[in-house]
Amino acid sequence: MTTQTRDFLVPHLMTLPPHRVMIRMIEARLFAETAPDLPEPILDVGSGDGTFAEIAFPGKVIYGIDPIISDTHEAYGRNVYQGLSVADGKDLPFPNEIFAAAFSNCVLEHVVPLRETLSETYRTLKPGAPFVASVVGGRFPSQLLGTKILNALGFDGMRYGRWFNKVSVHVNMLSRDEWSALFREIGFEVESCRPYFSDRALELFDLSHYLAAPSLITRKLLGRWIIAAPFTINWLWEPILRPIYDAPTPADAPYYFFILRKPSK
Repeated sequence: MTTQTRDFLVPHLMTLPPHRVMIRMIEARLFAETAPDLPEPILDVGSGDGTFAEIAFPGKVIYGIDPIISDTHEAYGRNVYQGLSVADGKDLPFPNEIFAAAFSNCVLEHVVPLRETLSETYRTLKPGAPFVASVVGGRFPSQLLGTKILNALGFDGMRYGRWFNKVSVHVNMLSRDEWSALFREIGFEVESCRPYFSDRALELFDLSHYLAAPSLITRKLLGRWIIAAPFTINWLWEPILRPIYDAPTPADAPYYFFILRKPSK
């Protein structure tokens, strides 16, 4: 795997609110480490607004699919993708074995139906093609700050965790072993699984959602998270987020980064 030294914290501070920055900066680094070794063309399963691919995979030949029309329209304006389709994951508009690689960034935990989407991804990949995917794990709700505070006060903190999952549309909350088993059932080889984003970082992630509430208004009214990047107060978050960005890989975590591969014939 190719080593890279790009900094992904500052570019995200210029485009996203802090709660999104702190997770996306780490994911961008993880995916970018694989980027030089990913053959093209590449399928982006859940391309969203295209921000992530623009930062993590510049210059790559990528085809994106996403079911949300507005996000796909925004992604089109970024000129990142060779092609974009508004499509459901269970019925990808591509022939068999056309892509040399695929990636999916924190999408699969939201997807229904999950197995069909993974099977379709598998179908469109060439034999030997890698599939790189980040997912939310089953530990996520129990490690939220709100969950821990309520538990400490003698309440059922998991009520908060279940509410947060519902708001976040997390429908596939699997453990590391469960994700691995599912990928293997579909036919993928699991080459590696790397936990990322520590429990302590998740506490700040939870809290920062509420601090970033004004950015939701900006997003709704203007279609972007940050009004004027050079003047954003996000700069104040840089020294807070830098230790999270530079932290070593935890033994276990609320998120997992998988490198999978479709077996060669």
